[in-house]
Order: sequence, then C-alpha cells, then structure tokens
Amino acid sequence: MLSSKLLIDKKYLFILLSILSVIFLLNAYKRGIKADTNGDYFIYWQTGQHFISGQKMYTPGLIDGGFTYPPFAAMFFSLFSWMPFHTSAFVYTFLVNYGLWIVSLWLVKRIFNHLYLQQDVTLPFILAIILSAGFYWHNYMWMNANLPVLCCTLLGIEYYVKKKFTASYLFFLAGTFFKITPIIFLFFAALKRGPKDWAKIILLTLPFIVLPMLLRGLPTGLHDWQDYYEAFVAPFSKGKVDENIISLGIPALLEKMNTGNAQLGYPSLLHLSALGLKVLTLTIQLLVLGAITAKLLYDRYALGKEDFSPADFCLIFLITLLLPGRVWGHHHVCASFIYTYLFILIRNRKVLLGITIFLCLLTEFTVKDVIGQILTDLLREYCYITLVMMFVTVLIIMLNSYTAKRTTAVG
Repeated sequence: MLSSKLLIDKKYLFILLSILSVIFLLNAYKRGIKADTNGDYFIYWQTGQHFISGQKMYTPGLIDGGFTYPPFAAMFFSLFSWMPFHTSAFVYTFLVNYGLWIVSLWLVKRIFNHLYLQQDVTLPFILAIILSAGFYWHNYMWMNANLPVLCCTLLGIEYYVKKKFTASYLFFLAGTFFKITPIIFLFFAALKRGPKDWAKIILLTLPFIVLPMLLRGLPTGLHDWQDYYEAFVAPFSKGKVDENIISLGIPALLEKMNTGNAQLGYPSLLHLSALGLKVLTLTIQLLVLGAITAKLLYDRYALGKEDFSPADFCLIFLITLLLPGRVWGHHHVCASFIYTYLFILIRNRKVLLGITIFLCLLTEFTVKDVIGQILTDLLREYCYITLVMMFVTVLIIMLNSYTAKRTTAVG
C-alpha cells in the first residue's frame, strides 16, 4: 500500500514537473529572445567566445561589470558561445537556470533524507522551496551563474556525508574553480580530514588549473590567472565593498550605515573614518571565521569528529552570504539548504516557526511592485535580507546547541 502511494506521488510529481517545464521553456524562450546585451549573460557569452578565440577575457580596474570568474568558468561558458547570443541565452536560461534549479532542490532533499533517515523532512523541505523561490527567481530573471556553483557544492556535501571523500573534493573544487566562494567548504573539509588527504586535494586541483591553460596556451593561460587576480581577487582581498543600494552582506550593511543615503533621506549612523570602517569590517570577518574554524578544529581534534553536522554546512553557507564584500540577492539560492535544516529545527515550535516564516517570506517581496517604493528602499538600504540571514544564523547556533545538550543529557 505504501508502495502504491509512493507511485501515485511520483506520478503527480512527474505531471507537475512536466507542466512546470513547459511553462519555463516558453518563458525561457521569451527571455532569451529579449536578452539584454548589457546584462550579465552577455558578459558570460562573450567571455566564452574570447576563451575559444584566445582573446583577453578580463579587464582589471573596472568599477562594475566585466568577467570576474576563474578561467575554468570561462571554459564552461564557451560551451554556449558557439550559438548566436539570443539562442544561447534561451538554452542557458532553460537548461542551467531552470534545470539546475530543479536539480539543486532534488540534491537538497537527497542530502537531508540521508541525514535524517528516521524522520520525514518533507514539510521543512517544502517550506524551504517556497521561501527560497524568490532568490532562485532573481537568479533566473537576471540570467546569473549561481546554480552550477550551488549544485557542485551540494554534490560535495552529499559525497562528504556519505564518506566518499575523493568525489566530495572533486565537486568542491569544481565549484571553487567556477566561482571562488566554495573554497571555504574545501578548506574546512581539508581541515576536518587532516594532512592525510592534502596531497590528494592538491592533485585533484591540477586539472582545473591546467585544462583551461592547455586549451588557451601556456602564456595566455598564465596571463588569465594574473588578470583574474587583478580583476577580482586583489580588490576584494583589500576590503573592496560593492556600493549599491541592493548590495548585501555585513560589509555592505556597515558601509551603508556609515555613509547614509542623502538622496533617500537616510542619515549616517556610524560616523566612522574610512580606516575605522575597514578595521571594523575586517575584525568582524576575522572573528566569525576564527570562531567557526576553532569550533571545527575542536570537533576534529578534541572530540575526534571528522564529520560535519548539518549546522556546520549551514554556517559555512551563511559565511558566504554574510562576510564577502560582494553579495547579491541571487547568491542566496543556497537558502534552500539552510532553510530546510532551519525548519527541521523549529517545526515543532509554532510561534517561532510563524515568526521565522514571516521574516523569510518578506525577503521574497523586497520589490517596489509588491510593497511600494518607500518600504522597498528602506529594506534595501538596511540590507533586510542580510539581517534575516543573521537572525537565521543565531537561530541555528542556539537551537543546534540546545538540541546537542538535550541529546547528551538523554544519552
């Protein structure tokens, strides 16, 4: 009887996905044909062409715009560059930004099914789908490139929890060499496993460096890495923060609080010098990174735990959303993973669950067409999405700690 119910559920799910796929296919075609040559996808497409032709791919010194992903990502985009731009935009939008949306959710569900074999995680997962949909939609509408990175990271997590470490490193590396943020997962995985796996990680790194260089030629490939460093790594490693009302993350929040917004009538709240602001931002970044590093080292060497907890994975994801100088709404697609764990923790706490759902739901409507220009500006100026992610971080730390203590007491 249970088997029949599962078959029925899969049948309806297949029908739903089929209808959804047709709708997105039509929408992707419409978006592809009308794709803007001033948008992000044109930069990806053009860089793919430059990768194949041997032309320069990076423009160091640009305040905004330009290609800022590693050469491995340029190689990926070259797969789409042989098509005319608008055709390519259609194929990319449907296959990558819709297709990998579905794949990423499937991976999240598989991971939590494995982590919670004795529990039904369906309700927390459904809430996560609904409340992360706005971030995915933002990524879809702007034809951004966050889903290959997310899927690689999720595969790295899945293989790590299954103790298939070589495959885990491989996927973390694929995400890192597509877009640098997953390097933090790789770093902590290497920390957890210890020196015994470091040589393996170094060897697995080589193809991601060498293959683009072989295809581009050694001299050009070396210049690519130098240009990438100058265009992206150097500015942000020196404390660069994107200055835009829609910029997110703690550095952007502090920057906005320090400068205010004269045009919108928001006053400065901090009144720090440029150096003082940079020191404050760096201090927060180092404290947060130091705290989670110390926690994972303690788990590894004091408690002998090489495994990550679900909370560990969530906190690492949250670091990528809170600490960098460049964070946008579409980077928050990993909320599908974070929210699933969060709602597993609080699903039996009705008041807290209701408050959290409301706060997370509001992140999906920070656009003027829904809540009006004044409220939209207010939420953007004070990085409402970042404040919610900070709230989520505190909740996960407190509830995970409480659950661990309770389990120990019962044990």
